[in-house]
Amino acid sequence: MFRALAVLAAAAPQLLSIFMLESCGWFAYEVMEPGPLEIAVWRTAGYASLLLPLVLAFLALWTPRRFRTVGTIFAAVTLALNALTLVVPYTTPCGRKSGEWLVVACHAVAVVALLRTRPGQQVPRPRAAVWSAVVLLVLGRALVRNHSSDGAVGCWADLQGTWAQTMIHLDTAEALYIWVCLAAVGAVLATHRSAPFVGLVLLVPGLFQPIAWVVSDATHGCSSTFELFAWPYLIAGALALLSQARLPGRGDPGATPERDER
Repeated sequence: MFRALAVLAAAAPQLLSIFMLESCGWFAYEVMEPGPLEIAVWRTAGYASLLLPLVLAFLALWTPRRFRTVGTIFAAVTLALNALTLVVPYTTPCGRKSGEWLVVACHAVAVVALLRTRPGQQVPRPRAAVWSAVVLLVLGRALVRNHSSDGAVGCWADLQGTWAQTMIHLDTAEALYIWVCLAAVGAVLATHRSAPFVGLVLLVPGLFQPIAWVVSDATHGCSSTFELFAWPYLIAGALALLSQARLPGRGDPGATPERDER
């Protein structure tokens, strides 16, 4: 239970970030920019918040007996870095803003939950490999999207109205690494029966465009309809759904028996 609480609390800041976005419109004058200290504090805190669910995911998959110790240290560092954003405001076009108490509270909950977590059982290596692939596929897609020259990946259908708005929200979730954090949550819960449901969630960005294209009778300029599929999400979702299948080596002599983390 505490393991699930820890990873959910660690991922919560990214999952909730889509509700914290703000827009100030366009400016015809030069806006104030953040100073070096502000950039250093806020970027470091942001990277730590993003990395924490990933660190917990790979610890749970490959070194579960170090999950508590290493996870607590990393979560405590992340908590301290985000606490600094409360006292070092960041300058934006909308004005100066301080860090969110909710983010700091989430990391504090993660630290407490990690301290209460008991050492877990070793995840069977085939299953650990499957969930590692899920996380890396989703992470790779998000990195390509955020570091591409035009901020877009693949080919988009010419959607209109509600379909277009929904696609924009899904793309924003990708830019905020929300799908990555969901994959990390699934990886930490790899031995639990609920883990494959993460695969259903990952299929949403993977299949949305081709389904919306068919249902809305939209057009597209892609060289092939297959380009409408977000293949990393599609493959990751399928792997997550199949992760509870009986895998080779599960019954091998000397293998560590599985146990659901409740």
